[in-house]
Amino acid sequence: MDLDFDLRLDQGLPQSAFDRLREAGPVVWSEPLGGWMVSSYQAVRSVLGDVNRFTMAGTPVAESLGKEGMLVDDTPFHHTVRAIWAPHVSREAMMARLDELKGYAAQVLEEVRPRLEAGETVNLTPVFRNFVMQFIASSFDVPREKLTVFERWSELSADTPALALEEGSDAQQRHQAAQKDVVELVRQQIEDRKQRFASGEDPQDLISLMVAAESRDGFSRSVVTDNLFNFILGAMDTTEKWLGNIVVKLAGSPDLADELRADESLIEAFNEEVMRVHSVAQTVQRRVREGGAELGGRQLNGGDPVFLLLGAANRDGSEFDDPDRFDMHRANKAHLGFGFGFHHCLGVNIARQEARAFVSVLLDRFPWLQVAGADYGESWALWGPRALHVALPDRG
Repeated sequence: MDLDFDLRLDQGLPQSAFDRLREAGPVVWSEPLGGWMVSSYQAVRSVLGDVNRFTMAGTPVAESLGKEGMLVDDTPFHHTVRAIWAPHVSREAMMARLDELKGYAAQVLEEVRPRLEAGETVNLTPVFRNFVMQFIASSFDVPREKLTVFERWSELSADTPALALEEGSDAQQRHQAAQKDVVELVRQQIEDRKQRFASGEDPQDLISLMVAAESRDGFSRSVVTDNLFNFILGAMDTTEKWLGNIVVKLAGSPDLADELRADESLIEAFNEEVMRVHSVAQTVQRRVREGGAELGGRQLNGGDPVFLLLGAANRDGSEFDDPDRFDMHRANKAHLGFGFGFHHCLGVNIARQEARAFVSVLLDRFPWLQVAGADYGESWALWGPRALHVALPDRG
């Protein structure tokens, strides 16, 4: 069976293909992809939670992120790396920064208010980007203007999150050049922190916390570099696209927007339902470890690629009642939009509080918006608008 990751304009998410996959079974071989497509909630969750049989090592994403990054590492050392940052990105730590996040949201939205009120159509994607990047710049203590190299790498990767780039292609060369610039910036920041520590300073930003761990507990320079690279990138694109999906839903559902303004405690549930129904990471990849594995009644061979369709799993009718219906009041069953198990997203609490803050401020500043146009790029594998044009509606 085939599933095309390319997106024709206005086609949207391939729900009909997901339905055909479910009819064929939870685990289906794709000859064009040369790998297994996994679409059921339980099967996807099983793979994500089992690093003994499935690994990210050897996948295109892993190859681009560095061999010693925590997103790739399936050993117990992975938890040692996460522990450096975990207390600083916990739900409690991020809730303590909610007012700071609301301040960033207010700033970027106020910058476009005059244009919207003048009747212009405004692309909100740069607004999302500025909001997220301000928080990254603050948390990692990196000047905002220096982070443009991360933005470039993220933009190049947005349309190729699931498949390997052709060896020697122009696209691969552009990715490699962008990656080189990112690694150089990380190297510079590491050297800056080492000099500051040597001079008696005690910086506590997220880069400094990782640099301080170097040379102990197995933290080599490459471990520090790869994990800083991983974490900064991970804090960017997913949140921006999630915010885009949230605004599209709000703009098309004025009754829901009214309900959220009346009771802001519902914002988090609303955001989570957007992530379930319109998952940003529609697919992630793993490889079967040597020795093979049985999954969904199929025998998978060692080395086989496995494409986990998170978006399809999050609409699995055996796990979610009436799964295609948007219902922010549904029973709280965990979706897989942020992964599961060993590699569950470290920055999930950052993303959730960013989304909560942005929606709260957006509803206060602009109670109603209408979407004038959206461009979702050339692939649905990472789902969310790359350009989202909005305007204030004429409400008489």
